[in-house]
Amino acid sequence: MLKKDALCALALLCSTPIFANIPIESHNLSQSSARYANSPAIATSNMATANVPTNINWQLMQKNQQLENDIRQLRGKIEEQDNEIAQLKHELQNRYTDLDQRLELLQQKIDPESTPTAEEDNQKDTAPSHQQQPVK
Repeated sequence: MLKKDALCALALLCSTPIFANIPIESHNLSQSSARYANSPAIATSNMATANVPTNINWQLMQKNQQLENDIRQLRGKIEEQDNEIAQLKHELQNRYTDLDQRLELLQQKIDPESTPTAEEDNQKDTAPSHQQQPVK
């Protein structure tokens, strides 16, 4: 008798989903939560709240990926601008050096007598040399 009752209980438990008439639907994750809320398959509030976090999680993942892409683009722009700044600084340094050299040459052309006498005063005991002034 116990075996018979156990067999009946097992049969009832296995056939319960058939009699419950619960439709099973599958949805893409990209569908909106409004469509889930209007779905006839979701009749209880427990099931509706179960689908909302999944949709919110999906939206958060998409927003996170979008922000990561934005960060990558901004970092790329920063690297490009850093490179451009470094090149401009190098070019500016070269221009200042060139300007200093030109000004020294111009000063030597304008005052040819004053520059050699100052050098001779500084180098009385040394042999004269024909080297140019070091570049600043």
